[in-house]
Amino acid sequence: MSLDQLTDEEKNVLLMLSYYDLPNNQPLNGKSIERVWDYAKMSADKNEENYKQLEAFFSSDSFKGSNLHSVKLSGYQNHNPNEGNNTKGASDSGFVGYAFEDKSGNATAVFRGSEAMGDMGHLRTDWVSNFEASMGVEIKQQKEADAFYQKYLADTSGERLLLGHSKGGNLADYVFINNLDDNTRAYVINAAPLYWWSLSKKEQEALMGDRHDFIVYAYDPVSQLGKVPYVDKTIGINDDYDIKKPFYPHSLTSSAGFDENGNYKVYENGQSFGRYVLNNMIFEDIFHELSTSSPMRAYKAAYVVANAAINVMHYTAKAMAVAAHLIQEQTVKLVVGLAKAKKEFEAKVNSFFAELISRAAVKIGGFIDGLNGNNFPIEPYIKVDIPRLFYYANRLRSVQRRVAQLNDMIDDLYWEAGVMGLDNVLAADIASSYDIRIPESINYLNRTAELLQKSERYLAGKAGSIRG
Repeated sequence: MSLDQLTDEEKNVLLMLSYYDLPNNQPLNGKSIERVWDYAKMSADKNEENYKQLEAFFSSDSFKGSNLHSVKLSGYQNHNPNEGNNTKGASDSGFVGYAFEDKSGNATAVFRGSEAMGDMGHLRTDWVSNFEASMGVEIKQQKEADAFYQKYLADTSGERLLLGHSKGGNLADYVFINNLDDNTRAYVINAAPLYWWSLSKKEQEALMGDRHDFIVYAYDPVSQLGKVPYVDKTIGINDDYDIKKPFYPHSLTSSAGFDENGNYKVYENGQSFGRYVLNNMIFEDIFHELSTSSPMRAYKAAYVVANAAINVMHYTAKAMAVAAHLIQEQTVKLVVGLAKAKKEFEAKVNSFFAELISRAAVKIGGFIDGLNGNNFPIEPYIKVDIPRLFYYANRLRSVQRRVAQLNDMIDDLYWEAGVMGLDNVLAADIASSYDIRIPESINYLNRTAELLQKSERYLAGKAGSIRG
């Protein structure tokens, strides 16, 4: 059994293991992976799902017959700005890499992703550079990942495999495209994408080729922050998607699990229709055009459009065309304002939504065609307080004005927060400047009231003509 035959489950084990620090005062090279886990779990939180799954795997009878049983640690670097750092002060970039080898000369490098934002050290090292990497800026962790590969894998006689999750996937892909002549393979999960437009044709083709596997979990937000036309599999998650926990699908422990052969239980090949819309269409037509002149505006605009697209598809699928078009109208106004763009850009965003609605309508067309009036119960009468609808619409307008004032105040913070505070300001800005529910609800209430008034007048006229 060897590293060139790893199952999906075994790759997940290595990626989960990469998030644990090892002691920097122990000789580690040559230790079995089971012994490495013994070291790693000394400081682990036993309530975390990662710990539970790893402990279950290494304690199981199946581990003894797995491809990981005989592998040994051949290299470990920790450049975190904390006590786990083993560089003796040479670097505190946040990079962490594991290297393993088997008896057949095969080797793998496993790169850790971003760590908790609550730690100021990780915020400074991981999260500030995440935005730079998404815009095509070469970051220090990428260079250190490549140096790690050169030190521990470049001279390997057997197969070479690069593994990474989240930002670790970005590092693995960076090393992959920079060493294409080495016949290296890469397998990444929910990876932060490389900047597509800075890649050569050869590099783009390699990412779409057989030696590269880009795995995404359904609804994962991180892997959608860039153009990715090379998704190999979309994995089903264990729980239903909850908008209150947007990062749950990003976790390595959120998949629906593995079968008896170590393969994913629930998946579909390629990317889902929704992901195609949010990823390819948005970042090709909108993000790229703006990113050359104003990266921050581009990022905000793409974020807004991606969220609006979800709602447009939702309402189109429910055959609520009016609501879908209202969202389009409000979003276009907001995005053009965020981007401070020209009329040509406004036309492009409108065109995007028109195509989106058309595609979504075709997707659910078969279902809609099967419906008829006999499928729905008929109420004997409908009672609606129309004046109350107008009252609620006016109350929402007041809320909308307050949110607009808050958004203006947040915009002023961009100049004061600096790079370290940018994430928080952006999060607040998005939350306040883009909430389609308020304008959508105002329009819905007003139009509903107007339509009901019109219907009442029509019915009253009909009744009068009948009586006459």
